Amino acid sequence: MPDGGTQRETAASWYRRFQASDYVTLLHLPFAGTLLAFTVIGAAMAPAVLADRLVLAMVAVFLAHQSSHYLDETRGRPWNTKIPRRTLLRLGALFMVISLAIGVYLLVTVTPLLVLFFIPLIFFPVAYSLEPWNGLFHRPWSFGVSGGLVCLGSYFLQTGTVALAPLLMAVAIGIQCAFIIILYEKTKVEETRGLAWQTLKGIILIWLFVAMAMLLAGWIW
Repeated sequence: MPDGGTQRETAASWYRRFQASDYVTLLHLPFAGTLLAFTVIGAAMAPAVLADRLVLAMVAVFLAHQSSHYLDETRGRPWNTKIPRRTLLRLGALFMVISLAIGVYLLVTVTPLLVLFFIPLIFFPVAYSLEPWNGLFHRPWSFGVSGGLVCLGSYFLQTGTVALAPLLMAVAIGIQCAFIIILYEKTKVEETRGLAWQTLKGIILIWLFVAMAMLLAGWIW
């Protein structure tokens, strides 16, 4: 979701250092990994984790955000890829259709109330990237809402309910997501680039570790 601008060699993505292809660049692996971690954290807070629902949730979240990355690249090439615009649009549409299909399947097989989480899951990433209404949703708060709902929605998918603990976790994650975007913007400024980028990487790695630890602890105990 974050745009690359002219700083792709620094804050854009560390995987770019390995001369990865344009398609790998558009994965935005650090940010995609963080969103998947939030999905895992939400599910891991449930009394019991249903693996099939967790996997489907992770795929839906991943593809919805991948779609936004490809659509974002059609608007001025912020990541300077050479992927044809038609290919970007087709892949973006394909990813979104698959994510929608997963959502419909879960709505039918689990509960229609999932629509309360699924619509924002689709809306916020796309609105962040396409910047309608003069970029109203291209703001840290938008990514924060998206991240928080990913966590809470993952818990709801597992349990069919909303509890205080996952709600508080979702709020904390939302605040952290907004802070991640603010830090990311600081990496584009020469004076704050180094510290901001190191802090950003540390935050992402911590959330990935927390997600794995919570999931393993739930399965072991």
